[in-house]
Amino acid sequence: MMELVSNLWSIPLIVIIPLITAVIVNAIYDKEVIKYISIASALITLGISIISPYGYHWFTGHPAFDPNTFTFTFDPGIPAFRLSLEFVYGPIQQIMIVISSLILVFCVILATVGLTKRQGPYMATIFLLFASAAIIIMVNDLYHLWIAVEIGSLIVVGVVVASGTSISHKAALKYAFFSAISGAGLAVALALLLGITGFANVSDIIRIMNTVGISGMEKILYISFGFFILAWMYAGGLAPIHPLKSEVYGASYPHATAVLQAQSKLMLVAIGIIMLRIFGTLPFIKEVMIFLSVITMILGVVLALIQIDFRWIIAYLIISHSGLVTLGIALGTKDGIIGGVFQAVNDIIYMSVLLFCCEALYYFGGATSTKNSFGIARKSPWLCAAVLLGAFAAAGMPPFNGFQSEIILIQASLNSGLPEIAVIILMVSITTLIALLRAIYRIFLKPPEVEVLEAKIPKAINFGIWLFIILTIIIGVYPDIALRFIIPAVEGGFLP
Repeated sequence: MMELVSNLWSIPLIVIIPLITAVIVNAIYDKEVIKYISIASALITLGISIISPYGYHWFTGHPAFDPNTFTFTFDPGIPAFRLSLEFVYGPIQQIMIVISSLILVFCVILATVGLTKRQGPYMATIFLLFASAAIIIMVNDLYHLWIAVEIGSLIVVGVVVASGTSISHKAALKYAFFSAISGAGLAVALALLLGITGFANVSDIIRIMNTVGISGMEKILYISFGFFILAWMYAGGLAPIHPLKSEVYGASYPHATAVLQAQSKLMLVAIGIIMLRIFGTLPFIKEVMIFLSVITMILGVVLALIQIDFRWIIAYLIISHSGLVTLGIALGTKDGIIGGVFQAVNDIIYMSVLLFCCEALYYFGGATSTKNSFGIARKSPWLCAAVLLGAFAAAGMPPFNGFQSEIILIQASLNSGLPEIAVIILMVSITTLIALLRAIYRIFLKPPEVEVLEAKIPKAINFGIWLFIILTIIIGVYPDIALRFIIPAVEGGFLP
């Protein structure tokens, strides 16, 4: 049983510290100062997310209204109408923000090691990206959700542009144009739900719908769901929007892509759960979500097979595995949602391993193309071992963490009477391994056709790679380390 605290002090700090850091580092030009401020802020954010108790933060301090006693209360345990904007910090929020904060720490370190120009503005975009993701995963009102998705979409453009290539500029321009649709979709959905219920708070919307009933409101709810789905697709990169998101991943620095993919997974989980809570009782809602998830899984992994660059293979695999995350949520069962959230946590971890390995390849002259063989295993056998272990985790092989979440998703599919989806999950795992091993063989194992120079990989990259590999093994052997956060929250109704 979780103790709930109202107006929790730590919740705003998880957002405010990255925002203040972004303002400060953008205003100064001393690289050493930027480095120390950024690393310190990332570590402080990680620390707060670890030690924070569970509870709520009600903005403006407005109390909730108890319709049974016609009184106001600050007790979050009373089922009252929460008239203010609201953040929630529970077990699911904690584990996802802790993992994202850990990635933020290493992303900041790698950026300070590898970048020589425009460190301040670039670091500011990274912290703003994290702040938007933290808001999205903690939010319990549609106003904050809309604002955070809008901010996050704009910041993604800045992160992509920072890599400074023509491909990144094209990807950023296309994403900037089309991502505006996600914010517009959420705005329309908010307006419709606000019009029929009078509330923007998600819990209040659900309480009104359960109290008054939805008779006569079905058409409006379906229209609102349609705009939600539009925002879900654009924000998380689901099919048929996957080419836009994959370009964003492939064109960014690999360490930045680690933060970008974490933000996308948090968006998919948060928006997916909100849709399930509000619209889950309507017919065909789950079927639509399942269909989008399955199509995304298949298209992503098929497109990964035909790529000729390691970065782009990872980019499309991120898309495909996003479909695994949303599939669990779309099933709508307890096991499905547990598997979907667990898959999001695992996916963020093992994709970060592969992306950090890709970052290390930049020190060998950017040898990420599979057109030529480079024989990098001869020059860095430890990097070759690391990327192989990351590939096994991504393919869902034991004893790595991907195996545990995919088993839960397969069981949830079978229990839902969908054995064909269980087969698709297995096919995605096998194809993921094929796509990665093909690239690894060409870059690392095949005798070199193009000679690369000896390179010294920074210790920060090696440390990050092996730390996340250790996490994949620990969670793979002892999944309860993560599930003890996820299961109580899901069984308690998604929120504390």
